[in-house]
Amino acid sequence: MTQSQQSNATMTADRSQLSDKELHYLKDFLSWELLAMKKCKDAADQCADPEIRARIEQTGQTHIAHFDTILSLLQ
Repeated sequence: MTQSQQSNATMTADRSQLSDKELHYLKDFLSWELLAMKKCKDAADQCADPEIRARIEQTGQTHIAHFDTILSLLQ
């Protein structure tokens, strides 16, 4: 087996460990979701139309659900 094949076999054998690049991406994604939640809250607070406000709040709840799902998968 070549060194490349051994490396690939090792990487696929233990997928309980995340690479640094994967961890960095997950951190970025959680940050993006958190920012989206904050922006939705700010936008909803500024909105006078109750129907639009409800839609923005619903979108914020979707981002909260995404954040919570990712976080729970990492624990």
